[in-house]
Amino acid sequence: MITQAERIELVRNCLEHDHVIRSTRLAGLILLLWAHPLNKIVMLRHEHISITPEGMLLKLGTTPATIPAAITEMFWSQREGSENQNTTNSNTSWLFPGTRAGQHLHPATLSERLKVLGIDAQRARNATLRDLTQEVDARTLIDLLDYSPAVITQHAARAATRMSDYIVFKKNQRP
Repeated sequence: MITQAERIELVRNCLEHDHVIRSTRLAGLILLLWAHPLNKIVMLRHEHISITPEGMLLKLGTTPATIPAAITEMFWSQREGSENQNTTNSNTSWLFPGTRAGQHLHPATLSERLKVLGIDAQRARNATLRDLTQEVDARTLIDLLDYSPAVITQHAARAATRMSDYIVFKKNQRP
C-alpha cells in the first residue's frame, strides 16, 4: 500500500504530466480521489458527468461526487472530445473509449497506461479507500462510491477507523 504522501504525489503527476494523454491522467485522478476500480472507470459514460448550480458532479454511486474546481476543465474536455477521434470509435458516449467501435477501453490497457504515471492501480485504490474511510463516514462512502458495506467496513477496520454507523449497517442488512 502507498502512503498518503505518495498518493498526493501521484495526483500531482496526473495534473502536471502533460506528455501523458488526458484520458489516462483523468482515469488516474478518478482512481486516486474516489478509489473507483478500473473495470468501472472504463465503463463511465458522458452522462456520468453533469453540471449543476453547485458545480460539476461525477456519478459513481447513488450520490454524485463533487468534482474539485481545479480539475473540472479536464473532466469537461474529456466529456466533450476524446483523443480517440481518429479511430473507428468516434462519437461514442464512453468517457474512455477503446479503439474498437462501440467498445470502452479495456481495464488492462488502462492499468498499463497508468504505470507511465507511476500508478499501481491496486495499491493506489487500497490506499485511497484507506484514506477515505479515515476522512468520510462509511454511509456516505457507500452512497458516493457504490461500494458494499462489507468492503467499506473492511477498509475502515484496516485503517483503524471507528464505524459510528455500524448499527445502521446491521439494521439494514437482510437475512
